[in-house]
Amino acid sequence: MDLFRPSNQPPAADAIRENYIDGLLDEIRRLKTQVASQSASTSTCAPLDDVTSTTTTTAIPSQDTSYTSNREVLSTPTSANPGDNEEPTAMAAAAAAEEAAAAAAGTVAPATATLEVKPWFINANVFRTPILIGEVADAAFSTRFRQVISDPYAPQPRHMLRVNYAPDAELMALVKSSDVAWPTPSRSRFLVEVALKYVARRYHVVRRSAVMRDLEQSIHNPSWGDLMLRSKLWALFAIGELYSTRSIPSEKDFPGMPYFAKASRVLGVLDERPGTDSIEIMLLLSFYSLALNRRYSAFVMSGTAMRMAIVMGLHLNIPESQLRDPDLREHRKRLFWTTYIFDRIWASKLGHPTAIQDSDVGVDLPSEASSDDAVAAARTYAADFEDTAYHVASLRLAALITKTVRSIYGQRGQGEATTLSTRVQQALKDLRADKPPLLTLSTKKCAILATRPILLHILRTQVASWPSATTTTTPETQVPASAITLSEACIRCARHSIRLLTDSWIDGSFATFDYFYTQYLFSALTILAASSLLQDSHGAVGGAGAPNDDKEAFEESVRFLSQLRDAGNFAAQEYCHHVDVMRAELDRFYAKRTGRLEAEQPQQQEQASSYGGVPPPPSHGPGPEPESGPLMTSQFGLGGGLPVRAGAGPTTAGMALTEPSLEELLAQPVLDLQFLEASFYDDLQALYWPDFS
Repeated sequence: MDLFRPSNQPPAADAIRENYIDGLLDEIRRLKTQVASQSASTSTCAPLDDVTSTTTTTAIPSQDTSYTSNREVLSTPTSANPGDNEEPTAMAAAAAAEEAAAAAAGTVAPATATLEVKPWFINANVFRTPILIGEVADAAFSTRFRQVISDPYAPQPRHMLRVNYAPDAELMALVKSSDVAWPTPSRSRFLVEVALKYVARRYHVVRRSAVMRDLEQSIHNPSWGDLMLRSKLWALFAIGELYSTRSIPSEKDFPGMPYFAKASRVLGVLDERPGTDSIEIMLLLSFYSLALNRRYSAFVMSGTAMRMAIVMGLHLNIPESQLRDPDLREHRKRLFWTTYIFDRIWASKLGHPTAIQDSDVGVDLPSEASSDDAVAAARTYAADFEDTAYHVASLRLAALITKTVRSIYGQRGQGEATTLSTRVQQALKDLRADKPPLLTLSTKKCAILATRPILLHILRTQVASWPSATTTTTPETQVPASAITLSEACIRCARHSIRLLTDSWIDGSFATFDYFYTQYLFSALTILAASSLLQDSHGAVGGAGAPNDDKEAFEESVRFLSQLRDAGNFAAQEYCHHVDVMRAELDRFYAKRTGRLEAEQPQQQEQASSYGGVPPPPSHGPGPEPESGPLMTSQFGLGGGLPVRAGAGPTTAGMALTEPSLEELLAQPVLDLQFLEASFYDDLQALYWPDFS
């Protein structure tokens, strides 16, 4: 597998991969030895080389297994021994040895899908610790998508390793280095201005007036300031260089990384009594860590910042009698809410719990300057505390995203009675009721998170209904109209997100190394890849033009992502690995479907001749005709094809959540989505994937 690795990455990654392969070979030998010992206990005449003739306890699908059951076995880790924690992806060679053993023996252990979550671990002799990947992660969804369209009788696609991020060793070397010089006065002013523009327009982390005052002090007196203040400026320099750079020359470090390393020295000793400076630095470092694609580090830092805020009591209102300065009180409030946003958004990207519950928060929302303030004070207030409405909308959306992730992707409790259908419906109702007008991309992302499990399972239902190599008829699939409407909303959001990102690239507002825009791009193009399979000659799910519109948009988005990868964007490099294997799976899928259709064409023409040249009606097989009304049917061509309502047009801004059919659907008391309830939870496992983190 070709890895896109930045030129400044040390060759230690090659050694890691060699150790990984060596560990896999050791695991294969261990499995063979284990099987051999089991064989010896039942038959003393079986030689060691005949280990593949014994029966293993691992559930492996046989070639006679039906498509559905085979897919369930591949999706769900099972083991005959509850005490075993074997790696379900104990890689291709080990899996092949076990499969050969089961096939030779002629017996296969029964595989039963269960609602009990069985974590997947990797062998400790390869990695230091298992790495958990939540289903809510975009990379995990792309893996699920590949698994759905893959050959059910071939080895199941595995999750891609994340190797594109700034390595620990390189950062430690920069921390210890004394070669990083304080920038010149003009350069330092420029970098701070850039950082404040890109950070302050999204979040409130620092007060502009205080930062500019500290910067001028440091320029006129280089020895001025303690470690905390200088670390804050180092962190701002790093962010400023990140957003002012368009690409990385091959011989250069990632933009801002030396400054980031210098700022990280403050992490060596945590303050026993943290102040606002400590929280500000932690948030700035967390924000920059995402650009390095160090998502776990960013999550840990945001959680640490939240705990510092709790220690300071920022989550509660402080009486005016104890803090007279209104600007300081407002800064405390806004700093807490920014920490709240970081904590929730970062956690939602990984599927992890947050550091504080809403019931523990007692601080007021950000507020505007009072009308009786003096003119000069009001001007300073406006510079330090920008767009209050935007920040309030951001924190409300962060809370809504957390609620959506918990409700749809969280594990079910024993006594929980609400269904997935109800929770998806409620999530979309909340989003529609509280949708902030200034956070379009984030709102679209939340809607995609809520609806893409339904899109994925509709695709799985249709793939399962397509004829196999041994069948000659194309069955008709019934999909609830409510599921189709939700899938349309998901696809419309993805299309609109791509258009917004493309426009931002054209007008220059798409920063090359911005983590969020890169993630939005990958999330949306994965939905377009799925949508391209749900198209037929009548058009696409969600309206819109020619049959190949989404396929072409997917390819164009991939080229867009490749440009970011080539510029040195760590996240784009990771996502391009997923895109490469996704495209390979799509090519195999299209080739397989095209071959079947070409083979079926003569028979279809012969059948058509018996109807006077008119194509024959679809065959429903034995039994009554499918019901109309709540169920809609479609006969699949190459692209699969969901039914398309007449009059569906192109997507416009805000259309996905306000389209009349979706509003009517959300007004219904109960959605008809029972067809995917069981399958969703059978596949919603806590995944432990190999990762070089």
